[in-house]
Amino acid sequence: MLLNVILYTDTCHRGVVGFLRTLYQLKFNNMKIHIHADKTLGAVQSDFSELFSGLKLVFFSKPHKIYKGSNAKFIIQKKEIPLKQISLDVRPGYLLLEPSMTVWQVERKFEEDFGLHVQVFRKSGNIWLETSETDKLTLEAQQARSLDADTEEEIIDPMDYQEQE
Repeated sequence: MLLNVILYTDTCHRGVVGFLRTLYQLKFNNMKIHIHADKTLGAVQSDFSELFSGLKLVFFSKPHKIYKGSNAKFIIQKKEIPLKQISLDVRPGYLLLEPSMTVWQVERKFEEDFGLHVQVFRKSGNIWLETSETDKLTLEAQQARSLDADTEEEIIDPMDYQEQE
């Protein structure tokens, strides 16, 4: 009887672990955003936020450097604008994302692969912080910081500008 319980428990454990592994692979293997000239800024932002609920993309008319923020006057606010109206270099394709990618890698991929200038922002309580000071952190780490900010007070760097919700 004890042997049957042990075998059943081991099989169930492997089943749960296997199931969780499959869910993880399904979610993260499908982390791609289709980019094309007629897609709107808002659609790209929604696609990204579906993958990382504590992060968002903000589009700019000018590029930026690593660990540097973008000037707020270059933010493109209108979400209904098609990508072709903000960049003549928009090339169709898929942006493949992985949780282990750094913020800077994602921002560079948008720039180099699609001709789009973006910054990743992280939700902290009821504000959005530009992640320029933490460009080296992965999307996964930024997402975790966002979730942690819901439960504890986060120290905000005064150099980061904020968007109020």
